[in-house]
Amino acid sequence: MGMPGANGSIPRISTSGAGTAPWSKAEPASILYRDLPRLSVDINLTYLPVMNRADSLAEIDAALDRIAAGIERTVKGARTQRMAGGRGGETWVFARLGSAEIKIETSPVMRGVVHEPEWREVSEAVQDRYGYAEIQVVSFEDLFGGKLHAALDRQHPRDLFDVKLLYDNEGLTEGMFRVFLVHVASSYRPPHELLGPRAYDHDQVFRQEFAGMTREPVALVGHAASKVTLSRRTSAEGRAGEAAWRLSRRE
Repeated sequence: MGMPGANGSIPRISTSGAGTAPWSKAEPASILYRDLPRLSVDINLTYLPVMNRADSLAEIDAALDRIAAGIERTVKGARTQRMAGGRGGETWVFARLGSAEIKIETSPVMRGVVHEPEWREVSEAVQDRYGYAEIQVVSFEDLFGGKLHAALDRQHPRDLFDVKLLYDNEGLTEGMFRVFLVHVASSYRPPHELLGPRAYDHDQVFRQEFAGMTREPVALVGHAASKVTLSRRTSAEGRAGEAAWRLSRRE
């Protein structure tokens, strides 16, 4: 199984660690918990060991080098490039084969997980189309708790689409919301900005970065509705959680 497709790089990432894999895959949800409702252009990784920042960054750098080297060694014609991410440091790996490009990235800030990771196969629809793959992934709560935070923080159509599918299927769980609060507490943005985000015009982003990526056509209005629902639900859950915490303190 090779590229194109983020799925083709999964086995190379899974075997990048020395002994126990240091990574737990956090994205894309579309190939892990869904039957490929949309295409994905990147692979997001969570670094699992909890160490001091300097040691963690050194290990992350070495592991990404192994991933890049593994892809070039096992995928004929593939080329990789390390690049700086949004928080500094070369935390991105771009893998290219012909006109196909995959971005593999991790956060140098958010390391470790709330719940234990698990090994999971890609969905049946993905196996039928691209082949079998299995990798260590973050828990459902960690995955979608982080997704809720990303949807409020970036308000990107891809994240809002995933949130809509979450509401249509499993819904917002207590465990997921607790993980979301961990992300809120760790964010560079104040909580009030995340829970009450400003409205943005996403028409251009929708057309240039999302339209045509879904199996079924979607409209921009649907993403606006998802954003409103997400903001209301997380704000309401946050107020309820704060009230419960204060009540427990009194008791």
